[in-house]
Amino acid sequence: MRIYVYDVKAGLSNEPRRVKFFKELFGYTYTWKNKNGETLRRQKLGLVDIYNCERAGDSAILVQDEHVKTFNSFFRKYQDIVKCRVFVVVEEEI
Repeated sequence: MRIYVYDVKAGLSNEPRRVKFFKELFGYTYTWKNKNGETLRRQKLGLVDIYNCERAGDSAILVQDEHVKTFNSFFRKYQDIVKCRVFVVVEEEI
């Protein structure tokens, strides 16, 4: 298991790619109205939901070993706006 700790780089908090980063990571819900005026909702799942990852804090995610490649490539894709450090979990204490 790995812990991914990330932070948006200083000065980039209003960057549109930051919004895209968080939508891809955590997903989002979008709504629209159909011709009858009914409001419809659909949820788009993010990587955390798809791979059953667990949030370990505000800026930390626990990722199973089999999904490390996916998350490494995802964080590499956004390395211009997000700093990320990865730690290997050896043992968990309660």
